[in-house]
Amino acid sequence: MNTYADGINQRYACAKSHFISLRERLNDALVRAPIYDTQLLSVIAEFKRRNNQWTKFEHLNLCRALYTSMDKILIDTTMQRSLNLRHVLKILLYWQSTMAMAIQVYEDPNKPGCYIAWDGQHTAIALYIILTKIFGQTTAEAMVPIVVYNVKQKLEIRRNFILLNGDAKEELDFIDKYIQMVFGYKIDMATDLEWIDTALKNDYLAAAGLFATHSKFGDEDKPGAFTLLADTLMSKTLKTRKPVDVTRMFAKYWTFLNVERPVDAKEARQLYEYFNLCHEQGIKVDDDYLLEMVQLTRDKFDADFSPTGPFWDKVRMAYVKWYKNANSSSTDVERRRGDRSWVRYRNAYRYSFLDCSDEKEHLIEST
Repeated sequence: MNTYADGINQRYACAKSHFISLRERLNDALVRAPIYDTQLLSVIAEFKRRNNQWTKFEHLNLCRALYTSMDKILIDTTMQRSLNLRHVLKILLYWQSTMAMAIQVYEDPNKPGCYIAWDGQHTAIALYIILTKIFGQTTAEAMVPIVVYNVKQKLEIRRNFILLNGDAKEELDFIDKYIQMVFGYKIDMATDLEWIDTALKNDYLAAAGLFATHSKFGDEDKPGAFTLLADTLMSKTLKTRKPVDVTRMFAKYWTFLNVERPVDAKEARQLYEYFNLCHEQGIKVDDDYLLEMVQLTRDKFDADFSPTGPFWDKVRMAYVKWYKNANSSSTDVERRRGDRSWVRYRNAYRYSFLDCSDEKEHLIEST
Protein backbone atom coordinates (compact mmCIF):
# COMPACT_ATOMS: atom_id res chain seq x y z
CA MET A 1 0.00 0.00 0.00
CA ASN A 2 1.43 3.36 -1.03
CA THR A 3 1.90 5.96 1.69
CA TYR A 4 1.51 9.72 1.40
CA ALA A 5 5.31 10.01 1.26
CA ASP A 6 5.39 7.52 -1.62
CA GLY A 7 2.92 9.67 -3.55
CA ILE A 8 5.00 12.82 -3.05
CA ASN A 9 8.27 11.14 -3.97
CA GLN A 10 6.73 9.44 -7.00
CA ARG A 11 6.64 12.78 -8.82
CA TYR A 12 10.45 12.75 -8.88
CA ALA A 13 10.38 9.46 -10.77
CA CYS A 14 9.31 11.28 -13.94
CA ALA A 15 11.86 11.14 -16.72
CA LYS A 16 10.18 13.91 -18.66
CA SER A 17 8.09 17.03 -18.07
CA HIS A 18 4.49 16.57 -16.96
CA PHE A 19 2.06 19.21 -18.23
CA ILE A 20 -1.25 19.99 -16.54
CA SER A 21 -3.89 22.72 -16.86
CA LEU A 22 -4.40 25.61 -14.42
CA ARG A 23 -7.54 23.89 -13.10
CA GLU A 24 -5.64 20.65 -12.47
CA ARG A 25 -2.83 22.54 -10.75
CA LEU A 26 -5.22 24.26 -8.35
CA ASN A 27 -7.27 21.15 -7.66
CA ASP A 28 -4.16 19.06 -6.99
CA ALA A 29 -2.87 21.65 -4.53
CA LEU A 30 -6.21 21.78 -2.69
CA VAL A 31 -6.34 17.99 -2.46
CA ARG A 32 -2.86 18.02 -1.00
CA ALA A 33 -3.70 20.82 1.47
CA PRO A 34 -7.49 20.86 2.10
CA ILE A 35 -6.94 23.34 4.93
CA TYR A 36 -6.91 26.05 2.24
CA ASP A 37 -10.38 25.18 0.91
CA THR A 38 -12.32 27.40 3.32
CA GLN A 39 -9.60 30.08 3.24
CA LEU A 40 -9.94 30.29 -0.53
CA LEU A 41 -13.70 30.69 -0.31
CA SER A 42 -13.25 33.48 2.24
CA VAL A 43 -10.71 35.31 0.08
CA ILE A 44 -12.96 35.03 -2.99
CA ALA A 45 -15.82 36.61 -1.02
CA GLU A 46 -13.53 39.43 0.15
CA PHE A 47 -12.24 40.01 -3.39
CA LYS A 48 -15.80 40.44 -4.63
CA ARG A 49 -16.59 42.85 -1.79
CA ARG A 50 -13.52 45.03 -2.43
CA ASN A 51 -13.93 45.08 -6.21
CA ASN A 52 -17.69 45.18 -6.72
CA GLN A 53 -17.24 47.62 -9.63
CA TRP A 54 -16.00 44.72 -11.79
CA THR A 55 -18.59 42.44 -13.33
CA LYS A 56 -16.43 40.46 -15.77
CA PHE A 57 -12.79 39.47 -16.23
CA GLU A 58 -12.11 42.06 -18.93
CA HIS A 59 -12.74 44.83 -16.42
CA LEU A 60 -9.44 44.02 -14.71
CA ASN A 61 -7.68 45.93 -17.51
CA LEU A 62 -4.49 43.89 -17.32
CA CYS A 63 -1.13 44.84 -18.79
CA ARG A 64 -0.29 44.37 -22.51
CA ALA A 65 2.76 42.61 -23.90
CA LEU A 66 4.41 44.42 -26.83
CA TYR A 67 7.67 44.95 -28.67
CA THR A 68 9.08 48.43 -29.12
CA SER A 69 12.30 49.95 -30.36
CA MET A 70 14.81 50.76 -27.63
CA ASP A 71 14.83 54.48 -28.43
CA LYS A 72 11.20 54.67 -27.28
CA ILE A 73 12.06 53.64 -23.72
CA LEU A 74 12.60 56.45 -21.22
CA ILE A 75 13.58 56.51 -17.55
CA ASP A 76 11.83 58.77 -15.05
CA THR A 77 14.64 59.64 -12.63
CA THR A 78 12.08 60.61 -9.98
CA MET A 79 10.51 57.17 -10.21
CA GLN A 80 13.43 54.76 -10.56
CA ARG A 81 16.12 54.09 -7.99
CA SER A 82 19.64 55.23 -8.86
CA LEU A 83 21.37 53.04 -11.39
CA ASN A 84 23.46 50.34 -9.71
CA LEU A 85 26.38 49.87 -12.10
CA ARG A 86 27.70 46.94 -10.11
CA HIS A 87 24.41 45.14 -10.78
CA VAL A 88 24.58 46.05 -14.49
CA LEU A 89 28.10 44.62 -14.73
CA LYS A 90 26.95 41.44 -13.00
CA ILE A 91 24.08 41.06 -15.50
CA LEU A 92 26.54 41.42 -18.38
CA LEU A 93 29.11 39.08 -16.85
CA TYR A 94 26.59 36.27 -16.32
CA TRP A 95 24.31 37.09 -19.23
CA GLN A 96 21.66 34.54 -20.14
CA SER A 97 18.97 35.57 -22.63
CA THR A 98 16.47 33.37 -20.81
CA MET A 99 16.91 35.54 -17.70
CA ALA A 100 16.05 38.80 -19.47
CA MET A 101 12.62 39.90 -18.25
CA ALA A 102 10.34 42.16 -20.26
CA ILE A 103 10.73 45.81 -19.21
CA GLN A 104 7.73 47.06 -17.24
CA VAL A 105 6.49 50.41 -18.54
CA TYR A 106 3.59 52.85 -18.58
CA GLU A 107 2.55 55.60 -20.96
CA ASP A 108 2.75 59.27 -19.96
CA PRO A 109 0.67 61.91 -21.81
CA ASN A 110 3.63 64.29 -21.53
CA LYS A 111 5.73 61.89 -23.62
CA PRO A 112 3.45 60.58 -26.41
CA GLY A 113 4.81 57.65 -28.38
CA CYS A 114 7.24 56.70 -25.62
CA TYR A 115 7.17 54.19 -22.80
CA ILE A 116 8.35 55.06 -19.30
CA ALA A 117 10.20 52.20 -17.58
CA TRP A 118 9.10 51.79 -13.97
CA ASP A 119 10.84 48.46 -13.37
CA GLY A 120 13.59 46.69 -15.26
CA GLN A 121 15.94 49.63 -15.86
CA HIS A 122 19.01 47.50 -15.14
CA THR A 123 17.95 45.01 -17.80
CA ALA A 124 17.29 47.91 -20.18
CA ILE A 125 20.72 49.43 -19.56
CA ALA A 126 22.42 46.04 -19.98
CA LEU A 127 20.61 45.58 -23.30
CA TYR A 128 21.62 49.11 -24.34
CA ILE A 129 25.29 48.32 -23.64
CA ILE A 130 25.10 45.06 -25.58
CA LEU A 131 23.38 46.80 -28.49
CA THR A 132 25.57 49.90 -28.80
CA LYS A 133 28.93 49.01 -27.30
CA ILE A 134 29.23 45.36 -28.29
CA PHE A 135 27.35 45.13 -31.59
CA GLY A 136 27.60 48.81 -32.59
CA GLN A 137 23.93 49.09 -33.53
CA THR A 138 21.52 51.98 -32.94
CA THR A 139 18.61 52.06 -30.51
CA ALA A 140 16.13 52.79 -33.29
CA GLU A 141 16.73 49.44 -34.98
CA ALA A 142 16.55 47.16 -31.90
CA MET A 143 13.22 45.78 -30.72
CA VAL A 144 12.84 44.76 -27.08
CA PRO A 145 9.92 43.19 -25.16
CA ILE A 146 7.90 45.43 -22.85
CA VAL A 147 4.83 45.04 -20.69
CA VAL A 148 2.58 48.11 -20.71
CA TYR A 149 0.56 48.75 -17.55
CA ASN A 150 -2.62 50.76 -17.52
CA VAL A 151 -1.67 53.50 -15.07
CA LYS A 152 -3.98 56.29 -13.96
CA GLN A 153 -1.83 57.64 -11.14
CA LYS A 154 1.95 57.54 -10.78
CA LEU A 155 1.54 57.09 -7.03
CA GLU A 156 0.15 53.64 -7.72
CA ILE A 157 3.30 52.77 -9.69
CA ARG A 158 5.55 54.01 -6.88
CA ARG A 159 3.75 51.80 -4.40
CA ASN A 160 3.90 48.84 -6.78
CA PHE A 161 7.62 49.40 -7.32
CA ILE A 162 8.29 49.15 -3.59
CA LEU A 163 6.01 46.16 -3.10
CA LEU A 164 7.12 44.18 -6.16
CA ASN A 165 10.75 44.61 -5.19
CA GLY A 166 10.06 43.72 -1.58
CA ASP A 167 7.18 42.32 0.46
CA ALA A 168 4.87 41.49 -2.46
CA LYS A 169 7.43 39.17 -4.04
CA GLU A 170 7.36 35.66 -2.61
CA GLU A 171 10.94 34.65 -1.96
CA LEU A 172 12.05 31.13 -2.74
CA ASP A 173 12.18 28.90 0.32
CA PHE A 174 14.71 26.10 0.59
CA ILE A 175 12.00 23.63 -0.40
CA ASP A 176 11.41 25.49 -3.68
CA LYS A 177 15.11 25.32 -4.56
CA TYR A 178 15.28 21.72 -3.40
CA ILE A 179 12.45 20.64 -5.71
CA GLN A 180 14.03 22.44 -8.67
CA MET A 181 17.39 20.78 -8.06
CA VAL A 182 15.91 17.29 -7.80
CA PHE A 183 13.87 17.74 -10.98
CA GLY A 184 16.82 19.43 -12.67
CA TYR A 185 18.92 16.33 -12.19
CA LYS A 186 16.20 13.75 -12.79
CA ILE A 187 14.71 15.34 -15.92
CA ASP A 188 17.29 17.73 -17.33
CA MET A 189 20.48 15.81 -16.47
CA ALA A 190 21.99 18.71 -14.51
CA THR A 191 25.72 18.32 -13.90
CA ASP A 192 25.99 20.81 -11.02
CA LEU A 193 27.44 18.95 -8.04
CA GLU A 194 25.00 20.55 -5.60
CA TRP A 195 22.05 19.48 -7.75
CA ILE A 196 23.36 15.93 -8.07
CA ASP A 197 23.92 15.73 -4.30
CA THR A 198 20.43 17.07 -3.60
CA ALA A 199 18.83 14.45 -5.86
CA LEU A 200 20.82 11.71 -4.10
CA LYS A 201 19.71 13.02 -0.70
CA ASN A 202 16.12 12.83 -1.91
CA ASP A 203 16.64 9.22 -2.96
CA TYR A 204 17.83 8.39 0.57
CA LEU A 205 14.81 10.12 2.09
CA ALA A 206 12.39 8.34 -0.25
CA ALA A 207 13.91 4.95 0.56
CA ALA A 208 13.28 5.66 4.25
CA GLY A 209 9.66 6.69 3.70
CA LEU A 210 10.45 10.39 4.16
CA PHE A 211 9.63 13.37 1.97
CA ALA A 212 10.88 16.96 2.01
CA THR A 213 8.13 19.53 2.43
CA HIS A 214 7.16 22.89 3.95
CA SER A 215 4.33 24.05 6.20
CA LYS A 216 2.98 26.21 3.34
CA PHE A 217 1.99 22.99 1.55
CA GLY A 218 -0.22 21.92 4.46
CA ASP A 219 1.22 18.40 4.80
CA GLU A 220 3.82 18.94 7.52
CA ASP A 221 1.86 16.67 9.88
CA LYS A 222 1.87 13.68 7.52
CA PRO A 223 3.98 10.63 8.43
CA GLY A 224 7.47 11.01 6.99
CA ALA A 225 7.28 14.79 6.57
CA PHE A 226 10.74 16.39 6.79
CA THR A 227 10.42 20.17 7.11
CA LEU A 228 13.75 21.40 8.49
CA LEU A 229 15.77 21.82 5.30
CA ALA A 230 18.02 24.64 6.56
CA ASP A 231 21.52 23.31 7.33
CA THR A 232 20.37 19.73 6.86
CA LEU A 233 19.44 19.03 3.25
CA MET A 234 20.15 22.58 2.09
CA SER A 235 22.35 25.51 3.09
CA LYS A 236 22.98 29.08 2.01
CA THR A 237 26.63 28.43 1.14
CA LEU A 238 28.58 25.44 -0.17
CA LYS A 239 30.92 25.80 2.79
CA THR A 240 28.18 24.91 5.27
CA ARG A 241 26.50 22.25 3.14
CA LYS A 242 26.41 18.88 4.85
CA PRO A 243 27.71 15.88 2.85
CA VAL A 244 25.32 13.41 1.23
CA ASP A 245 26.55 10.70 3.60
CA VAL A 246 25.03 12.55 6.54
CA THR A 247 21.59 12.21 4.95
CA ARG A 248 22.32 8.53 4.31
CA MET A 249 23.01 8.05 8.02
CA PHE A 250 19.87 9.90 9.05
CA ALA A 251 17.63 8.09 6.56
CA LYS A 252 18.93 4.69 7.63
CA TYR A 253 18.47 5.63 11.28
CA TRP A 254 14.86 6.55 10.49
CA THR A 255 14.32 3.26 8.67
CA PHE A 256 15.49 1.29 11.71
CA LEU A 257 13.46 3.52 14.06
CA ASN A 258 10.33 2.45 12.11
CA VAL A 259 7.82 5.04 13.30
CA GLU A 260 4.79 6.53 11.54
CA ARG A 261 5.09 10.25 12.25
CA PRO A 262 6.67 13.42 10.85
CA VAL A 263 10.28 14.24 11.70
CA ASP A 264 10.41 16.81 14.49
CA ALA A 265 12.48 19.87 13.60
CA LYS A 266 14.63 19.53 16.72
CA GLU A 267 15.08 15.85 15.96
CA ALA A 268 16.39 16.63 12.48
CA ARG A 269 18.71 19.32 13.83
CA GLN A 270 20.24 17.18 16.60
CA LEU A 271 20.71 14.07 14.49
CA TYR A 272 22.14 15.92 11.49
CA GLU A 273 24.65 17.71 13.70
CA TYR A 274 25.53 14.44 15.39
CA PHE A 275 25.96 12.50 12.14
CA ASN A 276 27.95 15.37 10.69
CA LEU A 277 30.38 15.08 13.63
CA CYS A 278 30.63 11.36 12.91
CA HIS A 279 31.43 12.13 9.28
CA GLU A 280 34.04 14.75 10.17
CA GLN A 281 35.76 12.42 12.63
CA GLY A 282 35.78 9.47 10.25
CA ILE A 283 33.57 7.26 12.44
CA LYS A 284 32.12 4.32 10.56
CA VAL A 285 28.33 4.56 10.75
CA ASP A 286 27.06 1.27 9.34
CA ASP A 287 23.91 -0.74 9.98
CA ASP A 288 25.24 -2.25 13.21
CA TYR A 289 26.13 1.19 14.53
CA LEU A 290 22.70 2.60 13.64
CA LEU A 291 20.80 -0.37 15.09
CA GLU A 292 22.66 0.12 18.37
CA MET A 293 21.96 3.84 18.22
CA VAL A 294 18.23 3.31 17.65
CA GLN A 295 18.09 0.94 20.59
CA LEU A 296 19.89 3.44 22.79
CA THR A 297 17.66 6.39 21.84
CA ARG A 298 14.58 4.26 22.49
CA ASP A 299 15.86 3.05 25.86
CA LYS A 300 17.14 6.39 27.12
CA PHE A 301 14.48 8.87 25.98
CA ASP A 302 11.93 7.05 23.81
CA ALA A 303 13.68 8.48 20.71
CA ASP A 304 11.73 11.66 21.47
CA PHE A 305 13.49 14.91 20.53
CA SER A 306 10.36 17.05 20.64
CA PRO A 307 10.59 20.31 22.64
CA THR A 308 8.87 18.74 25.67
CA GLY A 309 10.43 15.30 25.22
CA PRO A 310 12.69 13.54 27.76
CA PHE A 311 15.81 14.05 25.63
CA TRP A 312 16.19 17.63 26.86
CA ASP A 313 16.01 16.57 30.51
CA LYS A 314 18.81 14.12 29.73
CA VAL A 315 20.80 16.89 28.09
CA ARG A 316 20.33 19.13 31.12
CA MET A 317 21.44 16.38 33.48
CA ALA A 318 24.44 15.59 31.29
CA TYR A 319 25.45 19.23 31.16
CA VAL A 320 25.13 19.71 34.92
CA LYS A 321 27.25 16.62 35.54
CA TRP A 322 29.84 17.71 32.98
CA TYR A 323 29.99 21.20 34.49
CA LYS A 324 30.50 19.89 38.01
CA ASN A 325 33.17 17.44 36.90
CA ALA A 326 34.95 20.11 34.88
CA ASN A 327 34.79 22.55 37.80
CA SER A 328 35.39 20.28 40.76
CA SER A 329 37.19 23.01 42.67
CA SER A 330 34.35 25.50 42.24
CA THR A 331 32.29 26.79 45.14
CA ASP A 332 28.68 25.73 45.68
CA VAL A 333 27.56 29.11 44.33
CA GLU A 334 29.53 28.61 41.13
CA ARG A 335 28.14 25.10 40.80
CA ARG A 336 24.59 26.41 41.09
CA ARG A 337 25.46 28.89 38.37
CA GLY A 338 26.44 25.90 36.23
CA ASP A 339 23.06 24.33 36.97
CA ARG A 340 21.32 27.45 35.69
CA SER A 341 23.44 27.60 32.55
CA TRP A 342 22.53 24.15 31.31
CA VAL A 343 21.10 25.64 28.16
CA ARG A 344 24.66 25.82 26.94
CA TYR A 345 24.37 22.12 26.35
CA ARG A 346 26.58 21.79 23.31
CA ASN A 347 29.64 20.71 25.24
CA ALA A 348 27.68 17.92 26.88
CA TYR A 349 25.84 17.08 23.67
CA ARG A 350 29.07 16.16 21.93
CA TYR A 351 29.46 13.36 24.48
CA SER A 352 25.79 12.52 24.98
CA PHE A 353 23.70 9.56 23.89
CA LEU A 354 26.35 8.02 21.63
CA ASP A 355 30.06 8.61 21.62
CA CYS A 356 31.29 10.61 18.64
CA SER A 357 34.83 11.38 19.83
CA ASP A 358 37.79 9.74 21.46
CA GLU A 359 36.01 10.03 24.82
CA LYS A 360 34.51 6.70 25.94
CA GLU A 361 32.18 7.98 28.65
CA HIS A 362 28.52 8.31 27.71
CA LEU A 363 27.23 11.02 29.97
CA ILE A 364 23.60 10.23 29.40
CA GLU A 365 24.16 6.59 30.32
CA SER A 366 25.75 7.70 33.55
CA THR A 367 22.99 10.10 34.62
